Amino acid sequence: MERAVIHSDLKKQEIQPQALLDEYLDLLKDDIKKILIDGSLQKLFCPVSGEREVIDSFTKMGMHYHVSKNLGNIYLSPRPSMEGLMIFYRESTARKFWLKELWPETQEVRLKKIILPLLEWSQVFISQYINGKNMLMAEFLPNYWGYYSVARGMWPEAEYHLIDPLFDINISGEKSLSSHITNNVLSNTLDVVFLFEALDRAVEPATVLNKVNDLLKPGGLCFITCLLSSGFEVQALFQDSEIFVPPERMNILSYEGMNLLIDKIDNYDILEFSTPGVLDIPNVITNIDKVGDKSFLKYLLNKRQDPELIRSFQNFLQMNRLGTFGRVVLQKIQ
Repeated sequence: MERAVIHSDLKKQEIQPQALLDEYLDLLKDDIKKILIDGSLQKLFCPVSGEREVIDSFTKMGMHYHVSKNLGNIYLSPRPSMEGLMIFYRESTARKFWLKELWPETQEVRLKKIILPLLEWSQVFISQYINGKNMLMAEFLPNYWGYYSVARGMWPEAEYHLIDPLFDINISGEKSLSSHITNNVLSNTLDVVFLFEALDRAVEPATVLNKVNDLLKPGGLCFITCLLSSGFEVQALFQDSEIFVPPERMNILSYEGMNLLIDKIDNYDILEFSTPGVLDIPNVITNIDKVGDKSFLKYLLNKRQDPELIRSFQNFLQMNRLGTFGRVVLQKIQ
């Protein structure tokens, strides 16, 4: 199983300008109150193991996160059904603001430093494991069209499907987009599946991964990006980490939890599991006052002010899969 160490000059402010981010979060709080009313939500236990026991809980924007005892998965409960999630994305003022204001403002940086590098990462494995150019590809639960637009240019001969998109296609300006939305994909036909933070926002992540297993050809590839509760940022900041944004992020699984989710299907080889995130350390430094009594971390990240130390610590986190951003490549066995 491979792991990657990467270096990037990506900065949070480039993709989340503070003024726009604050407005988005304010709108999101209002949307949650208006749309995700308690009676429409369903209680759920650990989405990987079904474990009921929790070791901690906290609230974000009026919604409740719980930490499973054995795996350390952090999950939202109660949560909307799939139908309720679709309604939320369709009616959310915050999501319309993200698509119309925040995305255009950050599009150039996101394309250059996030979307294109991830698709190029995918291309390395595709060229190694998939034969032919006329591939059948699908992206599950996309919340915007950024990957679709770039992937269509990168693989022009491929057929690219969007399955259960969580955005208003009329906002996109992509004239051909509606013709690529489908739920009518036959079993054992897909060459490639993209789950870009899709398991994070899935109502039932195991159901999504099982569906992917059904639709992929034997030997087909599934590319996953996700956030991990075992990552340095979450471990250092816990509920003060800014990654907890409901209902967009319902499942923040641990490294162990993600491995168990994959193992339970028992039909995938893991070709890569890496945590090549570059924002863990900057995010913790920004919120160093919220670290609590972890004096060594404060000394390491704040007092020393040694760029080489920070760089080597980041390498350590990536090499040992201790980052908060994860990426995984699965290959269907049979």
